[in-house]
Amino acid sequence: MDVLVTLFYILFSICIVHPPAEFVSAGFTIPQLFDSFLGSENTNFIGYHMKRTTITALIHSALPAGYVVTLWCAGERGEWMLSSFAACMIIPGLVALKLVSWWENDKSKHPIVKALLPYVTPGIDWRVIAADLNSQFRSVDKVSVSLSATSKFVVTQIWLIKLTQYRLNLVKQTDCTLVATATDRHNLSTTGEDEVQYVNIEAIPTRDDIEKFTFRISTTSLRELQPRLERAVRVPEHISLLPTLIERFVEVFKQHIEENPVYITDQEMELCIGCMQNQADVKLNRRCAPQPNQNQEPYTPCEQCNCRVLWCCSCMARWWVARAGGPPSSWLAARGSCPVCRAHFCLLDVCPARASAS
Repeated sequence: MDVLVTLFYILFSICIVHPPAEFVSAGFTIPQLFDSFLGSENTNFIGYHMKRTTITALIHSALPAGYVVTLWCAGERGEWMLSSFAACMIIPGLVALKLVSWWENDKSKHPIVKALLPYVTPGIDWRVIAADLNSQFRSVDKVSVSLSATSKFVVTQIWLIKLTQYRLNLVKQTDCTLVATATDRHNLSTTGEDEVQYVNIEAIPTRDDIEKFTFRISTTSLRELQPRLERAVRVPEHISLLPTLIERFVEVFKQHIEENPVYITDQEMELCIGCMQNQADVKLNRRCAPQPNQNQEPYTPCEQCNCRVLWCCSCMARWWVARAGGPPSSWLAARGSCPVCRAHFCLLDVCPARASAS
């Protein structure tokens, strides 16, 4: 019985310290349970996290004493229990004294306030910086990315913020350089179609009074952050970022198109009307033979497209994906329609276009 209670409490403690997705969705996390006390993060960002870190530290320190109480509730009796409980209570007692010191002397020893102090000029109260942060966090321009169930990374117009259970890392975008240090990939399916890559990024401040920090983020989330960053993330040559699923399909699409016959045209090659950056280089030219409709479903055979060379291969591939639908494994076998005249075509009909030499 004691072994089962011990295993249960260990599992419970792990879920409290690092809550799984089930605990988060059920609202059984420290911020969610104490939501009424913490207030609104969006309204008072700094005050909210000052309270959150304090409550989190106190509850975590009380977990050993909670184990003794759990054993007693399960029917365990022994002379050692009282002394064990008293010994375990020393931990939250010491932590409580530390927490009291955080909130004394104008809260200057609180870890959240310490992160603000490097930006507090002499004669100015730290609450001025806190008010600016609160205002920045309320802005619709901010981007918040969850790093785990207990941490997240926030980018505002001015600040880069990393939030963890016990502290806050803060630096201005102008005072920091983000450098990718390592990557790792994980397959979410046996076919490798759903592959995700995570990037370890180190924030290196240009000021000595600000501590550097690291965070781990997916490549997809990193691309979402890039437009909000004043300085792009530096990626060393030995690190390669995983392209998106669409980008990977574009490369495969190009490889298949190169196997088709070249369409020679006497028109002057212009810019692609899709991106207006690349030169138009593909022509829809019917090559496939009519296929029998074995499924007895409505079927439209491939048609000859009479449009000029208007699209580059990349834009045609993205248009193909938009029309294909279904799982990625079926994209190449799908059929598309011309973006202009809506003539139906298959992969065999997409030919690389070249201008005639004359």
